[in-house]
This record gives sequence, C-alpha cells and structure tokens, in this order.
Amino acid sequence: MFRLIVLCLFCISVQSFADELGPDCSLPESLCQLEKEFEASDAELNRVYKDIMHRIKVGELPKRALVDASDLKQSLTISQRSWLKFKEKNCDAFYVLNSGGMQRNEARLECEIEMANDRTQYLKMWY
Repeated sequence: MFRLIVLCLFCISVQSFADELGPDCSLPESLCQLEKEFEASDAELNRVYKDIMHRIKVGELPKRALVDASDLKQSLTISQRSWLKFKEKNCDAFYVLNSGGMQRNEARLECEIEMANDRTQYLKMWY
C-alpha cells in the first residue's frame, strides 16, 4: 500500500512539473528552452533562405551575381540540401561524443542552434 501511495505522489509531482513548463512542452525545462531557441534559429534560417530564393526569382540577385538566375537557384538549392545533411551528421557525431553524459540532448540542440545561426549568417553575408 505504501508503494502505491509513493507511486501516486510521484506521478502527481511529475505532472505538476510538466504543467509549470506550459502545455507546449513536456520535456525538462532546459530542453524546452533549447527547443524554443532552435525553432527560432531554424525559422530565421528558413526566412533568410526563402528571401534569397525570392530575390533570385524576381531577378534581383542575378544582376549582382553576374550569373543566370536558374543556375544560381539550382546551386543554392543543392548547397542548402548538402548543408542540411552535413548539419544532421555533424550533430549526430556531437551527440555520440556527449552520449555518456546526462546533457547529450541539450548538446545536440545546442549544436543544431549554433549551426543554424552560422548558416544564416553565411547566407546573409554572401547573398
């Protein structure tokens, strides 16, 4: 009977902790915060990428780049796809490097945030 009461109290405390973090996140607080940061970084990267593609489409970038718009679009698309694969593999390796510790999930998200921020800055600088 005592074990049942302890189990019930544990379940209630876990649920109340999850409620404090908000309805959108059922992870530990540090992961919830990093998830929000990643979503913001990823959204900014997507916004910048779409803006560049739009500028290519309307003819703004080929004038500056001195290349055909279709070549520029194809090149950027291939580059972005390759970068996404690299980011995934790089952060996979970083996760494995940290897999013995308790912060491996945080390390993975930090890797993805940093890489997304770096890619965003790169795209802004070159396009």
